[in-house]
Amino acid sequence: MFEHFKADLGRLRRYGDKRSTLFLLLTNQGLWACLCYRVGRWLADHRPPPVLRQIIMVFYHGWWKWVEMATGISISPDCRIGPGLYIGHFGQIILHTDVVMGRDCNLSQGVTLGLAELDGAWGVPTTGDRVYIAPGAKIIGPIHLADGTVVGANAVVIRSTEENDVVGGIPARVISRKGSAEFIPGE
Repeated sequence: MFEHFKADLGRLRRYGDKRSTLFLLLTNQGLWACLCYRVGRWLADHRPPPVLRQIIMVFYHGWWKWVEMATGISISPDCRIGPGLYIGHFGQIILHTDVVMGRDCNLSQGVTLGLAELDGAWGVPTTGDRVYIAPGAKIIGPIHLADGTVVGANAVVIRSTEENDVVGGIPARVISRKGSAEFIPGE
């Protein structure tokens, strides 16, 4: 949990935010959502004894709901998200409980990764590493965004991508193969 959250915080640093960690923890809504998710994921993976778990979960769910209402970011602790999640701007970000994301992914405001039926199969999206999802994008159904994918603003993605695809439009189509390197800074 701490290593993953440290990687989330490190992503802010890579974008040039040099303010103190305490300042970021108190003021950055994306970081609030990341921390809340990381704690919830840890609690799901490391189940405390039953009575203690019930007490902890009452407080955790209250905190989770507060973060969700204060930030407009809904990330279930049941999601599986790799280290280095970056949420640049808060608001209206919704991840279905079964979403799986790779490392060093970017989520912008107004993004949804949700459940849908495509070609007779129900499911939710998964993403590889270094995936950049621009504001307003909707990614739905049992699809996979490959490593280095960029999803353009307001795109509706209903088909899987290949590595380094840049997709945009409604429905989204490949518009380039430049990938996410210019959107996601390296180490």
